[in-house]
Amino acid sequence: MAVIDTKSARIGWVGLGRMGIEMACNMQKHRREHGLSSITVYNRTESKCQAVAELGARAASSLLEAVQASDLLFFSLFGDDAVKQTVADVLACDMQSPLLIADTSTISPDTAKEILNLIETSGKPVKFCQTPVWGIPAAAKAAQLVFVLSAGTNNAALTEITVPAIARTTLDCGDDPVKAAQFKIMGNFLISSTLEAVSEGMAVVREAGISPNLYLQFIKEMMPAKSIVGHASKLVNDEASKTDVAFSVAGGMKDVRHAIGVAESVGMKLPIAELTLQHLQWVADNGDTSWDWSALAYALRKN
Repeated sequence: MAVIDTKSARIGWVGLGRMGIEMACNMQKHRREHGLSSITVYNRTESKCQAVAELGARAASSLLEAVQASDLLFFSLFGDDAVKQTVADVLACDMQSPLLIADTSTISPDTAKEILNLIETSGKPVKFCQTPVWGIPAAAKAAQLVFVLSAGTNNAALTEITVPAIARTTLDCGDDPVKAAQFKIMGNFLISSTLEAVSEGMAVVREAGISPNLYLQFIKEMMPAKSIVGHASKLVNDEASKTDVAFSVAGGMKDVRHAIGVAESVGMKLPIAELTLQHLQWVADNGDTSWDWSALAYALRKN
């Protein structure tokens, strides 16, 4: 596939959930402010396109319309099945020009392989790259996401298109979407393991009669990463994990399972991930999968 011209490229966006809507709005605002062409957006629930359309984006009435209006098509979808099905639907479209798909979703390496095989056997002029992102909806709204790249010769173009429009930086994973999927999952493993450790510490602090706020103050001083402080802050307030949802228990379980799968594929285990999954499963069984995944602390305190 030829290198994308960052100035003239036609950009499309599929999927306007909590993350997708923020990224699409930021992309449209950036392009409008810099005199670049507006993006085309598509979502199965058409009303979700309204916020981006009000900024000047074109709302496509079908996936076919979005595909034919794009040289670069971003996906922001939840779950492997949704990504696979949408790729299949794209391949069923009448292709008028080559298309680069940049999938910002977190999917398993096996799903990435299946998608690559699907595209290869289709014979369509489509290239698929995994561009998963780190960051919660608030980070997406602030254009502070971290993007993984796997489009090879188009990684520089993708960086120019996404930074600073929707991201603060990119991490180049070469030209291998499968490796990019593995890389993203192992990054998520580190985040989930940190959440497990913070939750265990906070649970013991509470039982010992030490102020959770004091423990939070320690975390802010010694480990001031936003993700760690954000998790710890929710653990101070028992109800925060139920009402302040940045990443759901369901999403956490999906990603932790993916991490365990990556380890198994190379003959290894992730004991911390297995423990985290047990605690998240407890919340799923005794609470609600729509809660924030910091709710795994409930499992620690109940057990």
